Amino acid sequence: MTIYPDFTLIIQMANFLILLFLLNIFLYKPIRGILAKRNSEFENLYRLIEQMKKQVEERQKSIEEALLQARKLGVSEREALKEEATEYEKELLKQTYMTVEEKLAKAKAELEKRLKLIHEELQKEVILFSKELAERVLGRRVKV
Repeated sequence: MTIYPDFTLIIQMANFLILLFLLNIFLYKPIRGILAKRNSEFENLYRLIEQMKKQVEERQKSIEEALLQARKLGVSEREALKEEATEYEKELLKQTYMTVEEKLAKAKAELEKRLKLIHEELQKEVILFSKELAERVLGRRVKV
């Protein structure tokens, strides 16, 4: 007995091929197109992310360089201010020493003047005391 293919088998095969063709046109191609479009968008987004990362790194480097420059400038300004303050301090000390020396010289001069006056007064008193002592010891008046 020979088996001949049934006519319905050929219809089933044709039906399957038509269904496969229609599914390809209406389902598989649009889905593949959507997936390709999605992959393209993802690639664009990844490229954009990489560009943004590079920009962030560049900006971060420029910020770090600016901070380094600012620190260097701050250090140099601080040193300049320290030097200026030291010079100002030296000038103030010099003026203070000069003022103190002037006052000390005035005080010395005043002290010497007073000592001279006191010495002169003591000289006069010594003469008077010695005259009085001599008169008491001798018991008579003495001329000086």
